Amino acid sequence: MEQLCGILNIKKEAGFTSHDVVAKLRKLLNLKRIGHTGTLDPEATGVLVICLGQATRAAQYLEAVSKTYEAELVLGITTATEDWTGEVISSSHVEIEAGELEEALAKFRGNIWQVPPMYSAVHYQGQRLHQLARQGKVVAREPREVTIHKLELVSFQKPNLAKLYVECSKGTYIRTLCKDVGAELGTGGHMGKLVRLSAGGFTLQDAFTLEEVEAAAEAGGIQQLIVPLGKALSHWPKLLVSSAQEKLISHGCGLQTDLTGMVRIEAADGRLLALGSCEAGVCRPVRVFC
Repeated sequence: MEQLCGILNIKKEAGFTSHDVVAKLRKLLNLKRIGHTGTLDPEATGVLVICLGQATRAAQYLEAVSKTYEAELVLGITTATEDWTGEVISSSHVEIEAGELEEALAKFRGNIWQVPPMYSAVHYQGQRLHQLARQGKVVAREPREVTIHKLELVSFQKPNLAKLYVECSKGTYIRTLCKDVGAELGTGGHMGKLVRLSAGGFTLQDAFTLEEVEAAAEAGGIQQLIVPLGKALSHWPKLLVSSAQEKLISHGCGLQTDLTGMVRIEAADGRLLALGSCEAGVCRPVRVFC
């Protein structure tokens, strides 16, 4: 089934790593080229965007789209992993009002700096940080700039449990956001349950469980669950080319256009030929599929 190409919107359950999901789908669909557009922690649930076949070549563009989450913030307790699964490092009494929490959240909207957690997949001198963390090692990490587009207090259950809505850029650690908000309040804090509501333009309401994908594959209906890459990138402008121009695209040649920025280059019959970058009147293919 290597001819499969497109996007599967998976509803990840708790207890699976993102790698586990990819491995299960690779075996189920008999695919070599398969990947995801952003890791979810093992106990986190929600949208996991899976790229199939040649769609893996566009993963970085889907990953660049902002993600949304619903997260629990537990104040008064800090953990080694910055979430509820980790060893408790400290605990303190919490006595704050919703207004104080709102004031603290306001400081984390917009462009902020985060230090990646030790329990993360970030590389350090050839090893992932979580591998070092499990060896009891802590190393210095460079802060990274991320963008918090929206950060809203959904509910606050006194004394210490808040539910947050977060819309953020690629590379944002919600665990670290919760830890930092707790530090700002002086109480400490960690992340409880986490649900990814959307990623890459895909939403939880339209996601499929692994069981549903397996049932569709057994019934020969897997194509009905796969979103074509062109549709997944439908928020990009479309550059329609003639049959004569298809050959130019296949060889990586540029085309004249009035469009600017990233575009999807399509044939008259709707086939996605390439992804292009347009600048100064010329569109050059950056990912060719034809």
